[in-house]
Amino acid sequence: MKPILLLLFVLSFSILSAQKLLLIDKKITLPLKYTNKFTTQDKIDGYFPIEYASRAKFIDEVEKVLKLLQTKTAKKPETYLVDAGATSFKGIRVPLAEEERMDIVMSTNVDGSKTTMHLCDAKLSNANNAFFITTWVKYIRDNMK
Repeated sequence: MKPILLLLFVLSFSILSAQKLLLIDKKITLPLKYTNKFTTQDKIDGYFPIEYASRAKFIDEVEKVLKLLQTKTAKKPETYLVDAGATSFKGIRVPLAEEERMDIVMSTNVDGSKTTMHLCDAKLSNANNAFFITTWVKYIRDNMK
């Protein structure tokens, strides 16, 4: 009887599906959430979903944006288009008289729900945008399993 119970216990873990989504709070107040489905309540709560399998590429792309904020190379407006799984980064780099500014919006479409998040806002200085991105990436890394 014990071997059968042990076998059922082991099989139950292999049958369960792994979480396919990582939900990240846009405002850094709620813990990260692992789930198989992105619900309307998750969207209302301010979560931004990314595919769990592409989480490393997502973080790499966010860190690339951070590096771009810290360099001044644009002589003319440049577009920025990158995909990281179901998430796409779309934006523009605009040189101004004082400094270059970036405006990048992330969007993802999972479970039939499109969600967007302003990663960099051209209204803010590069230093302010870099501070937010640094804090956001630290929050993700510190809370990720």
